[in-house]
Amino acid sequence: MISPAHWRQFLKPRMARFIAELKAINPAVKVAYHCDGDLRAIIPELIEMGLDVLNPIQPACMDPAELKRRYRNELCFWGLIDQQQTLPFGTPDDVHREVRARLETLGRDGGLILGPTHHVQLDTPMENFFAMVDVIKGGRTANQ
Repeated sequence: MISPAHWRQFLKPRMARFIAELKAINPAVKVAYHCDGDLRAIIPELIEMGLDVLNPIQPACMDPAELKRRYRNELCFWGLIDQQQTLPFGTPDDVHREVRARLETLGRDGGLILGPTHHVQLDTPMENFFAMVDVIKGGRTANQ
């Protein structure tokens, strides 16, 4: 909705001050940022400002595995299960495969808060919702 240039001009300075103030009060505080879409152009700046958690990682526009490779020790990734395609329109096996893939590629060495990219919408079949929960809890996988 806004360009990286507009973000840098209007949001970044305020956000940087806000994060700095929070971390001055409590250096252990973890800061999460929610912003939809493809943020790759500003991720290094978010890290530089002290961001800890990026939400959501939308697999339709950003490759989760690539983000983990590039920023593995610098960010925690929150939400990676596609609620625009896989959850509402996939099969339970599709959901199992996607959840397992996220666990295998982003779940190693920490830095993952796994869940849907947003709130689960009403068009999501309950079977798909429970398929997601089952794999997250350590149940059935797509290979079983």
